[in-house]
Amino acid sequence: VTYKGIKINIVDTPGHADFGAEVERILNMADACLLLVDAAEGPMPQTKFVLRQALKLKKKIIVCINKVDKPASRVDWVLDTDLFGCLGADDEACDFPVVYASGFQGVASNEGPDQLEKDLKPLLDTILEETPPPKIDNSAPLQMLVSNLDYDDYVGRICIGRLISGELRVGQEVGIMYGEAGELRKGNVTKLWQFNNNDRVPTDVIRAGDDICCFSGIGEVKIGDTVVDTQTPLPLPPIKVEEPTVAMEFTINKSPFAGKCKEATKVTAPQLKARLEKECLTNLAIRMDPGSTSESFKIKGRGTLQLGILMENMRREGFEFMVSAPEVLLRENPETGAKEEPYEEVVIDVPNEFQGVIMEEMQKKQGVLQSMEAGAVEDSTVLTFEIPTRCTIGLQGKFAQRTSGNAVMSSQFSQWGPFDGGQVKLREKGSITTTATGKATFYSLMNFQLKGRFFVEHAEEVYAGQVIGLHNREIDLNVNITKEKAVTNVRAASASLNENLNAKVQMSIDDWLGHMDTDEVLEVTPVESRLAKKVAVEDQVMTPFATPRANFLTSTPLKMTLALDPR
Repeated sequence: VTYKGIKINIVDTPGHADFGAEVERILNMADACLLLVDAAEGPMPQTKFVLRQALKLKKKIIVCINKVDKPASRVDWVLDTDLFGCLGADDEACDFPVVYASGFQGVASNEGPDQLEKDLKPLLDTILEETPPPKIDNSAPLQMLVSNLDYDDYVGRICIGRLISGELRVGQEVGIMYGEAGELRKGNVTKLWQFNNNDRVPTDVIRAGDDICCFSGIGEVKIGDTVVDTQTPLPLPPIKVEEPTVAMEFTINKSPFAGKCKEATKVTAPQLKARLEKECLTNLAIRMDPGSTSESFKIKGRGTLQLGILMENMRREGFEFMVSAPEVLLRENPETGAKEEPYEEVVIDVPNEFQGVIMEEMQKKQGVLQSMEAGAVEDSTVLTFEIPTRCTIGLQGKFAQRTSGNAVMSSQFSQWGPFDGGQVKLREKGSITTTATGKATFYSLMNFQLKGRFFVEHAEEVYAGQVIGLHNREIDLNVNITKEKAVTNVRAASASLNENLNAKVQMSIDDWLGHMDTDEVLEVTPVESRLAKKVAVEDQVMTPFATPRANFLTSTPLKMTLALDPR
């Protein structure tokens, strides 16, 4: 945005802690931080996370209280929230400028929510006044920290970052280094762009202080590398991000339905590996290690939300694969050597009538109540808990179920705490698993619909070992959902009754990740997702009595017919 002859680069950052790597690398390109806070809801966990990262880098903070035109607006309460103090900000940071705005109406003010002007000029003026000018050293050699990567089918890999010193020209030979101990790699700039609004504009030269720019021509480069002068290489410190906390194993689809989906165009292990390696290049928070087999890969990330979005993107790109249940990563304390696990701060906004339900569920999951205050909506409460990360898996779906979707939950990484070694039940109900391959029949679904809720419907293809429903009890239930009703000449007494099946439960990838247990795997295809027992998929044959859990099998009396020859 160009305002009063000055170009302002505005870079949006994701707020959720699962995408902290993006926040950290984007803040490295910025001179100041515009912190948006909802006038009704106040600071959320993601607000605290972004602010904490900005304070670490000593960025100038401008607070913008947005949506001040809402009827439930509580501007005074938002300002009284000691957000900066609880994050350990110094006196200079606590003396922050405040802008009141309504993004929907496109108006802002420095005076108060009741004195809004006709446009957003007060906000832009505050940015120009409070943002420190960029530090430019024209005499220093070339320095540019690669903060993001892009790819184009015609020009190859594109490096994006902010030029700290020196200049870049088309055709110039540059070096690439990762930290001071990194090896110097050379290449030539083939194309150079600068940003204008949301477009990339080709240019021949970029100088320090001009703009955030991007260029192509370097093949082997990753986020955190420094573009340096080949004669006087002075690399910058690499971008440091927090360690991942959750891991899942990705592998090729091994179910009996593998390859049957017409929309699936990428089903092999090399294609899966190449896609995951590409994700690791552009996302610093994603790590990849070898899996349990040559066709599986262990992917580590910040949380199930981040890994779920990766799976959704791959599904839309035509990939077909399987994933294991999320597993929380542990670490050893560097000083004591004791095992530690990640803890999260969970904030739940819930109507008062469901407050007891939330307290009950959090107590089961080892959650410790930190604070309780009135919510932005009348007759609602905001509860803040500290809880181990492994106990939060599947929690949002549980809250949605028990509060009829009225609870709003958000979380962020809090700290590493002691690991007690105890086991936490991921869910209280068992699975309903089919013992046969075929089509689900109306007759069987009617017979078993009182046993629980089903994920499949009439005439839907299933395979042995597939999880087709959620049992009403804690134990697993194995059934033959493909059994047909025996055909006889005798008319049943209930033949004239109208029978209706309950609608199947619709599940997204996020729902599956919160629902699946450690002995289950999720099959993801471009069209649909299925849950199955891990043992059944590996053996390709369901062994009903191999599991220690109780099994309930449907049985049909054996009928024999003796044919007599009249001769």
